[in-house]
Amino acid sequence: MRNYIDAAFARADLRHIRSFILQGAEDINPDNELPYKARLEMCDNAIDERLKTLYPNREDYDKAYNDLATALTVHMDVFTEIGMKLGARLLYQLLISEE
Repeated sequence: MRNYIDAAFARADLRHIRSFILQGAEDINPDNELPYKARLEMCDNAIDERLKTLYPNREDYDKAYNDLATALTVHMDVFTEIGMKLGARLLYQLLISEE
């Protein structure tokens, strides 16, 4: 019985809950266990290198980078709002709902 309880508490993690809500499964990507800063740096470095390869001209690179940053900002805004609504819905079920 104790292993089941320990396993349940181990899954009570924002990254696991996020993965379950978005993909319907447990998160199996080990990179998602890294701290936020490390995860951001990994993807920043990867996209920066790719853009430099695709756009060796600085002006073209800057335009592509700005376009990507704008798109990512919109995605961030939308997913943050959705996340807040999902969190509020869960909180409502926990505190108010009679179900």
